[in-house]
Amino acid sequence: MSILSDKDIKERIKKGEIVIEPLENLEKSLGPSSLDLRLGNKFRVFKHAHVDIIDPKNYHDELIREYEIKNGRIKIKEHTYTTLYISDEPFIIHPGEFILASTYEKVKIPADITARLEGRSSLGRLGLLVHVTAGYIDPGFEGHITLELGNVGKLPLKLYPGMRVCQLVFEEMTSPSETPYNKRKNSKYLGENGATSSRIKLDF
Repeated sequence: MSILSDKDIKERIKKGEIVIEPLENLEKSLGPSSLDLRLGNKFRVFKHAHVDIIDPKNYHDELIREYEIKNGRIKIKEHTYTTLYISDEPFIIHPGEFILASTYEKVKIPADITARLEGRSSLGRLGLLVHVTAGYIDPGFEGHITLELGNVGKLPLKLYPGMRVCQLVFEEMTSPSETPYNKRKNSKYLGENGATSSRIKLDF
């Protein structure tokens, strides 16, 4: 396997093999070997004050409270090089808190590429973990990417929908997958829209 360079990523996007929607400014989002993605406006938080335990075998969405920062609160900031969509209203993640969020962009990965989700160094230095464990994106995945956010710092941290929050590193496989994620019968998170809760009970 080999990691795609910025040149390779641009070529794959131009050919429509990697799809990122929306993608207003490719050059600003593109690193030497990665592509930045932005934070969406939907968040899911466990109702820890009302739940004594989480049982993977009997997990259900009633354990989660969903928050949404409405599109009407998002403003456009004009710059000479791009147009950024940054919310005025933040979501505050407290120390020791774990929440689910998602990328603003929808992603489509071809059958011969995998992707790794990585945090941005600038946010990591503030104490933000972008993925607790699920940083691997299967070939054939389509949808928003759910983020497992954790604040390991000592102070609350403001997260603004529309801010660049993570990056994707693409790896070319030795050959295309025979059964990519979008062709498997039991793909739990295909086409997920916004922050998606665990569907682990389907394992049982």
